Amino acid sequence: MKRSNPLLWISFGLVSLTLSILLMSDLAVNLIPNQNVEIFKYRQKYSEALAVQYSLLAEHGDSRAIQEAFNLLVKRNEDILSAAVILANGETLAFAGRHQHVWKQPQGDSSTPDHIQVPIFNSTDRWGTVQLRFRSVDDGGWRSWLKDPWIQFLGLVIGSCFIGYFLYMKRTLHQLDPSSVVPLRVKTAFDGLNAGVVMLDAHERIVLANRSFGKIVQQDPHTLMSKNLNEFHWLSSPLGLPLEAFPWVTARKAKCLELDFPMALSETSSGESKKFRVNSTPIQDDQGDVRGMLVSFDDVTTLEETIRALETSKAELESLAMRDPLTGCFNRRALFEVFEDLHASCSSDGLDFGCIMADIDHFKLFNDRFGHAVGDQVIQVVAQILSTTIRPTDIVGRYGGEEFCILLPGQDHESTARAAERLRLAISAQANQAVRTTGDNRITMSFGISCFSLGSSDPLELVDQADKALYAAKNAGRNQVGQWTQEGPLAGLPIELELLESFARM
Repeated sequence: MKRSNPLLWISFGLVSLTLSILLMSDLAVNLIPNQNVEIFKYRQKYSEALAVQYSLLAEHGDSRAIQEAFNLLVKRNEDILSAAVILANGETLAFAGRHQHVWKQPQGDSSTPDHIQVPIFNSTDRWGTVQLRFRSVDDGGWRSWLKDPWIQFLGLVIGSCFIGYFLYMKRTLHQLDPSSVVPLRVKTAFDGLNAGVVMLDAHERIVLANRSFGKIVQQDPHTLMSKNLNEFHWLSSPLGLPLEAFPWVTARKAKCLELDFPMALSETSSGESKKFRVNSTPIQDDQGDVRGMLVSFDDVTTLEETIRALETSKAELESLAMRDPLTGCFNRRALFEVFEDLHASCSSDGLDFGCIMADIDHFKLFNDRFGHAVGDQVIQVVAQILSTTIRPTDIVGRYGGEEFCILLPGQDHESTARAAERLRLAISAQANQAVRTTGDNRITMSFGISCFSLGSSDPLELVDQADKALYAAKNAGRNQVGQWTQEGPLAGLPIELELLESFARM
C-alpha cells in the first residue's frame, strides 16, 4: 500500500496547531464576540427606542397612528415579522403582521433574541407592552451555520494557512532532502543498483533510499523519508523468527562493519518472505562519531531456492545411485562402501562383524513358469521380509540377481547364525502368502554365514566365505543355513529347539 505524502501530513499538522491556538485564545480573551448575544442586545435597544415613541402616541390616545406606524415598521423592516401593543388588561390595541400566529409568549416579562417585549408605563402605572417578533437568528440550517462569522473566520484561516504552510514546507523539505543535492548522474547510478541500498541517520531513520529498496518494501522511495528501518517485518533467516538485534544497530554501536548478515522480510500481502544478505557500514565524522549508516540488501531468495533444489536433486541422485531400483535395498557398490565404514568402526571398538549371504531357491523356476513379472515380485517380497526382520542397525543389500547380502555389525558367529535362521523361517512362513500366483511352488531361501573372528582379513574375503557357506547349503538340499568354519564351509547349521518352536508359533 502506497504511503501518504509526508508534506500533506506536515501541513495538516501545522494547520491543526494554528486552530488549537486560536480556539484557546478565544476561550481566554473572547477573540470573537458571540453574535447571538450582540444581536439580542441590539434588538432589545431598538425595541426600547420604539417603545418610547409609541408611549408618547399612547398618551395622546392616538391608536390609529400606532397602527400605521406598526404597519410601516413591519413592511419596511424585513427582520421584523410582527409587532403589537398589548394593554395591561390583555386587550390588543394595535398589531401588524401575523402576530397571533408567530408570537410565542416568553415566560413572564423576559425576552428572547427572537421575541422582544418592552413594558410601557403611564406615570407610575403600567399601561401596556410593546411586542416585537424578529426573524430567528439561527434557523438551524447549514446556510445559517456558514454565515456565522466565527465559522467563516476559521474557514479562512484553515484555507490560507494550509496553502501557506504547504508551499513553505515544500520549499523547506526540498532544501533538506538529501536527494536534491545528489548529482543526477550519481542518483541515476544509485537507482540503477540491483541491490537495495538505504542511508540512515543516527536514529535508524531513512534519509535516502534507492529504487531497488523501494521494490523490496513495495513502496515509493520518496515516501520512505524519515521512516524507521526497524519498523518493517524483518525476520531471522532461515528460522523465520523476529530479529532480536538488527545488523545496522549492531554495526552502529560497535562502529564496525556487519557483513553478509542473513535476514528475511515478511510480505504481508502474499504471506511469503524474501531472503537477503545484509551489509551494514557505519558513516563516521572526523571525530570518529557515527553520524549514520549505509545498508545494502542483496536478494538471495531465488539463489537459495536454486541451491535447495540442487541439494534435493543431489540427494535424490545419490539415493538412486546407492539403491537398487527394484527392491530399494543398497546396491552392490553402495553396500561395499557402507561395509568399509562399518568394518573400520567395529575394528576400532574391538567388535566382531557378521555377514550373511542369501539366495532364493529355484528362482529360475519362477521366471520360467510364471514370467519375469512374478519373478520381480518374488524378489521384492523377499527384500521386504529381510529388511523388516533384521535389526535397525543391520544392512541389507542386493548382491546381484536373486542373491542378497546382510551385514550385521557387532554380531559374533552365534548371533549371526541365529539371525540367519530367523530370516530363513520368516521367508518360509511369509513369502508365499505375499505372492499368491506361485501355486504349489514354495518360496524358500538358502543362507551362508561367516564372521571376521573366523579369520577373514577384509570385507571381500568375509563375503567370499559367507558365499561359499551359502553354496554348501544349496548343495546340501537348500532352505537351510550354511556356515564358514576353520575347516571350510559346512551345511546344515544346528539351531536350538526353542528358537525353532518360537518361529513355528509366528
